[in-house]
Amino acid sequence: MTKYEDSLPLQLIRARDVSMDYFRPILADNEITEQQWRVMRVLDTLGEIDFSTLSRECCILGPSLTGIVSRLEKMGYVQRKKSANDGRKYYIHLTNKAKTLVDDLRPLIEAQYIELKAKLGEEKYRQLSSLLNALIDTKEQ
Repeated sequence: MTKYEDSLPLQLIRARDVSMDYFRPILADNEITEQQWRVMRVLDTLGEIDFSTLSRECCILGPSLTGIVSRLEKMGYVQRKKSANDGRKYYIHLTNKAKTLVDDLRPLIEAQYIELKAKLGEEKYRQLSSLLNALIDTKEQ
Protein backbone atom coordinates (compact mmCIF):
# COMPACT_ATOMS: atom_id res chain seq x y z
CA MET A 1 0.00 0.00 0.00
CA THR A 2 1.18 3.53 -0.79
CA LYS A 3 2.54 5.36 2.24
CA TYR A 4 0.20 8.05 3.47
CA GLU A 5 2.76 10.82 2.83
CA ASP A 6 2.87 9.68 -0.82
CA SER A 7 -0.92 9.72 -1.12
CA LEU A 8 -1.71 11.80 -4.19
CA PRO A 9 -5.01 13.16 -2.83
CA LEU A 10 -3.28 14.24 0.38
CA GLN A 11 -0.42 15.85 -1.55
CA LEU A 12 -2.91 17.71 -3.75
CA ILE A 13 -4.80 19.01 -0.70
CA ARG A 14 -1.55 20.19 0.88
CA ALA A 15 -0.41 21.79 -2.39
CA ARG A 16 -3.76 23.55 -2.70
CA ASP A 17 -3.40 24.96 0.80
CA VAL A 18 0.13 26.18 0.09
CA SER A 19 -0.90 27.77 -3.21
CA MET A 20 -3.97 29.41 -1.67
CA ASP A 21 -1.80 30.97 1.05
CA TYR A 22 -0.60 33.33 -1.69
CA PHE A 23 -4.13 34.52 -2.47
CA ARG A 24 -6.13 34.27 0.77
CA PRO A 25 -4.91 37.59 2.24
CA ILE A 26 -6.02 39.49 -0.88
CA LEU A 27 -9.43 37.86 -0.80
CA ALA A 28 -9.80 38.39 2.96
CA ASP A 29 -8.85 42.06 2.60
CA ASN A 30 -11.72 42.37 0.13
CA GLU A 31 -14.15 40.35 2.25
CA ILE A 32 -14.70 37.58 -0.27
CA THR A 33 -14.18 33.87 0.17
CA GLU A 34 -12.14 31.57 -2.03
CA GLN A 35 -15.31 30.04 -3.44
CA GLN A 36 -16.85 33.46 -4.14
CA TRP A 37 -13.68 34.48 -5.97
CA ARG A 38 -13.73 31.24 -7.96
CA VAL A 39 -17.30 31.95 -9.07
CA MET A 40 -16.42 35.51 -10.00
CA ARG A 41 -13.33 34.41 -11.96
CA VAL A 42 -15.33 31.86 -13.93
CA LEU A 43 -18.07 34.38 -14.71
CA ASP A 44 -15.46 36.99 -15.65
CA THR A 45 -13.90 34.52 -18.07
CA LEU A 46 -17.00 32.83 -19.50
CA GLY A 47 -19.58 35.59 -19.15
CA GLU A 48 -23.20 34.82 -18.39
CA ILE A 49 -23.73 31.07 -17.93
CA ASP A 50 -26.34 28.75 -16.54
CA PHE A 51 -26.15 27.42 -13.00
CA SER A 52 -25.19 23.85 -14.00
CA THR A 53 -22.29 25.05 -16.13
CA LEU A 54 -21.15 27.36 -13.35
CA SER A 55 -21.26 24.47 -10.87
CA ARG A 56 -19.17 22.27 -13.16
CA GLU A 57 -16.65 24.98 -14.05
CA CYS A 58 -16.19 26.06 -10.41
CA CYS A 59 -16.03 22.48 -9.07
CA ILE A 60 -18.67 23.41 -6.51
CA LEU A 61 -21.67 21.16 -5.89
CA GLY A 62 -25.08 22.65 -6.60
CA PRO A 63 -26.35 22.95 -3.00
CA SER A 64 -23.17 24.79 -1.93
CA LEU A 65 -23.16 26.95 -5.05
CA THR A 66 -26.75 28.03 -4.37
CA GLY A 67 -25.65 29.59 -1.08
CA ILE A 68 -22.54 31.17 -2.61
CA VAL A 69 -24.53 32.72 -5.46
CA SER A 70 -27.17 33.99 -3.00
CA ARG A 71 -24.49 35.68 -0.89
CA LEU A 72 -22.82 37.17 -3.99
CA GLU A 73 -26.22 38.44 -5.10
CA LYS A 74 -26.82 40.10 -1.70
CA MET A 75 -23.36 41.68 -1.96
CA GLY A 76 -24.28 43.10 -5.36
CA TYR A 77 -21.72 41.05 -7.30
CA VAL A 78 -23.96 38.79 -9.38
CA GLN A 79 -27.44 38.79 -10.83
CA ARG A 80 -29.65 35.90 -11.84
CA LYS A 81 -31.82 35.85 -14.92
CA LYS A 82 -34.46 33.20 -15.62
CA SER A 83 -34.25 31.38 -18.91
CA ALA A 84 -36.83 32.55 -21.43
CA ASN A 85 -37.30 28.93 -22.58
CA ASP A 86 -37.11 26.99 -19.31
CA GLY A 87 -38.51 28.41 -16.07
CA ARG A 88 -36.43 26.00 -14.00
CA LYS A 89 -33.16 27.21 -15.49
CA TYR A 90 -31.46 30.49 -14.74
CA TYR A 91 -28.33 32.28 -15.83
CA ILE A 92 -25.85 34.14 -13.67
CA HIS A 93 -23.69 37.09 -14.63
CA LEU A 94 -21.38 39.58 -12.94
CA THR A 95 -22.55 43.07 -12.10
CA ASN A 96 -20.49 46.14 -12.89
CA LYS A 97 -19.53 46.27 -9.20
CA ALA A 98 -18.05 42.76 -9.49
CA LYS A 99 -16.27 43.57 -12.75
CA THR A 100 -14.65 46.55 -11.04
CA LEU A 101 -13.54 44.36 -8.14
CA VAL A 102 -12.10 41.72 -10.48
CA ASP A 103 -10.25 44.43 -12.41
CA ASP A 104 -8.91 45.89 -9.13
CA LEU A 105 -7.78 42.50 -7.81
CA ARG A 106 -6.31 41.21 -11.08
CA PRO A 107 -2.88 42.91 -10.64
CA LEU A 108 -2.68 41.84 -6.99
CA ILE A 109 -3.50 38.24 -7.87
CA GLU A 110 -1.05 38.30 -10.77
CA ALA A 111 1.69 39.60 -8.45
CA GLN A 112 1.10 36.55 -6.24
CA TYR A 113 1.39 34.24 -9.25
CA ILE A 114 4.70 35.91 -10.09
CA GLU A 115 5.92 35.35 -6.52
CA LEU A 116 4.78 31.73 -6.54
CA LYS A 117 6.47 31.10 -9.89
CA ALA A 118 9.66 32.76 -8.62
CA LYS A 119 9.76 30.47 -5.57
CA LEU A 120 8.95 27.32 -7.50
CA GLY A 121 10.73 28.27 -10.70
CA GLU A 122 9.03 29.01 -14.00
CA GLU A 123 9.92 25.62 -15.52
CA LYS A 124 8.69 23.64 -12.50
CA TYR A 125 5.52 25.72 -12.47
CA ARG A 126 4.88 24.86 -16.13
CA GLN A 127 5.65 21.19 -15.48
CA LEU A 128 3.34 21.10 -12.49
CA SER A 129 0.53 22.74 -14.44
CA SER A 130 1.05 20.34 -17.33
CA LEU A 131 1.05 17.29 -15.05
CA LEU A 132 -2.07 18.44 -13.23
CA ASN A 133 -3.86 18.98 -16.55
CA ALA A 134 -2.76 15.51 -17.66
CA LEU A 135 -4.22 14.05 -14.46
CA ILE A 136 -7.46 15.99 -14.99
CA ASP A 137 -7.63 14.76 -18.58
CA THR A 138 -7.61 11.11 -17.41
CA LYS A 139 -11.20 11.63 -16.25
CA GLU A 140 -12.27 12.46 -19.79
CA GLN A 141 -10.70 9.33 -21.26
